Amino acid sequence: MSTAPPVILFDYDFSPFGQKIRLLFACASRSYLQCDQPPLLPRPTLTALGITYRRIPVLAMGKDVYCDTSIIIDAVLEKLAPGFPRMRSEKAYEAFGRGLFSSALGLVGRVPDEAMVQDRKTIFPALCRLDLPTLRPSALAEFRANMSIVEHDFLKAGPWIGGFSMSVEDVHVGFVVRWILRTMQVEKVPGFGKEEFPKVHEWVEKLPRSTPQEIGQEEATKAILDAGYVADALSFDQADPLGIEKGTVVGVESLDAEPGAHPQNGKLVGVGLKEVVLELENGIRLHFPRQGYVVRKVEG
Repeated sequence: MSTAPPVILFDYDFSPFGQKIRLLFACASRSYLQCDQPPLLPRPTLTALGITYRRIPVLAMGKDVYCDTSIIIDAVLEKLAPGFPRMRSEKAYEAFGRGLFSSALGLVGRVPDEAMVQDRKTIFPALCRLDLPTLRPSALAEFRANMSIVEHDFLKAGPWIGGFSMSVEDVHVGFVVRWILRTMQVEKVPGFGKEEFPKVHEWVEKLPRSTPQEIGQEEATKAILDAGYVADALSFDQADPLGIEKGTVVGVESLDAEPGAHPQNGKLVGVGLKEVVLELENGIRLHFPRQGYVVRKVEG
């Protein structure tokens, strides 16, 4: 009898989008393994697997590794929790949550330490703004306006965004509201409490928390390399606008990151409407969404 492929989340506690995937697993009542990663580079475990993709989280399901939260969520819901509710308006709520996170960078209120600035400057240039200490009042005002939208519009029909049952829309918005209120401690700022936003605070209180089993670095590496693939048979659209032949070595980069800072190279083995797939020399396949990423041939 074959064993189920491992499901391993590479993450660190403070990561907002790591918290999003942890919330997804909790809401969908699915178990997973967590391999803690350093908040700052280097990340030796991912490097040992051939993964140079910069951002956290990364989710391995067998020898298929998913990069970027949007494609991680699709993979989890399709492979592990197909019955978890999704609404047609899901992408709108996803965009709202990303906007909340982007504006939350202004809540930092002070220039981070030099190590953090150097580590994040290629992916979050806002942290390098000289006027960063002056952004907090405006960022608080923007967050309060967005809290009002959640309070009076999103939660108007019931205790959850979809009404009376939890759905992935609660994940898309709930992770960042909870992160800002709790992790960034904005709930302690006057004007953001339970008196002003009772529905939001009650909703955040009800969002579940996951309790993953920890897995060590070496054990995680071995489990992935020894596993099989879980993704469906890969497609390759020959008419894709990329115009790159199957098997070509390409580099994938985040569109909003500094060009050339953190490319992920690999052999192009899958191209479709929703994803591109690279295969590394060790057989690991990396899945990237089509939105927000640049794919180019590696010259030479």
